[in-house]
Amino acid sequence: MIASPDYYHKQGNGKTMKNASILKVSLVTLALGASLALPTLSFGAEAKASGQTQTIKGEVVDMMCYLDHGAKGDKHKGCAEKCIKAGGPVGLLTADDQLYLVVGDHQPINEQLAAKAAQTVTLKGKVVERNGVKMIANAELQE
Repeated sequence: MIASPDYYHKQGNGKTMKNASILKVSLVTLALGASLALPTLSFGAEAKASGQTQTIKGEVVDMMCYLDHGAKGDKHKGCAEKCIKAGGPVGLLTADDQLYLVVGDHQPINEQLAAKAAQTVTLKGKVVERNGVKMIANAELQE
């Protein structure tokens, strides 16, 4: 039960000032904690939701084989090209092992990137991330 300061005043037991101070300190502490926590939570949500146009360099990979068994590079070039041509998801793997799903302007970009399988390319597009999945949307191959 949370008692108001008037409760103790009516009782006449002399605790009015002490309990009012405890209540004020509790409210100030709660407000301070909320003011510190909310901007942090809000910042994280904004950083993930907003996408900025970026230029990213990496190896074109067939995401099915890369995610399943780490296939990449020249050894996997032929298979990756077939999978990408067949409509499998295409990705870009950066030098620091960041993997991006790559899509064109609201459509697959497979036809353009299939011949570039296992090669290092530079793509420009809107980079977004949600729930740990990174994507380059509206990707354009930079020559």
